[in-house]
Amino acid sequence: MLLWQQEAAPGQPRQGNLFAILDAARDRNIYAGLQRLAAWHEIMPLYQATEADNLAAVGPYLICLGRTDEIFDWIWENFWGDAWGIFLWSPASAEALWAHFRRHLLARTTDGERLVFRFYDPRVLLPFLPTCTAAQLRDFFGPVEHFALEDDDGAALVTLRREAGRVLIQTSRLAE
Repeated sequence: MLLWQQEAAPGQPRQGNLFAILDAARDRNIYAGLQRLAAWHEIMPLYQATEADNLAAVGPYLICLGRTDEIFDWIWENFWGDAWGIFLWSPASAEALWAHFRRHLLARTTDGERLVFRFYDPRVLLPFLPTCTAAQLRDFFGPVEHFALEDDDGAALVTLRREAGRVLIQTSRLAE
């Protein structure tokens, strides 16, 4: 299964622009698998400092899918259909994406209360983006060209793009 057919230039990652954010809170096997994969792949926890130590096993992780299908296949075979996280496509570096998404981990209610914003949960991102203003979309998408995530039952791939100040949603049913 390929989200984006992409040929790599010699010496470049095949999926260099394809990233995922995984939610380790969804399944304890995510954190264990990320620890195993970290020796060979670029995996960056979005939580930092004290929160990183306390929440490492349940936090979100930004992952560059890189030169092989290893991480993509691991996600697909083990977690698809269980609100595990999101894919995103961006020409930005992993470090730039990490900094961008770190800014979106907290949200304020109209009463000023600060809450954890679990945007990397497809059950949150899909209903959230269509409610955003053009400025909010520009800020949230930042360097991201599009997001891709599973639908509620994992039977379709949903792609979200920002265009003309609104979000465009395309749903592609997956072959069984």
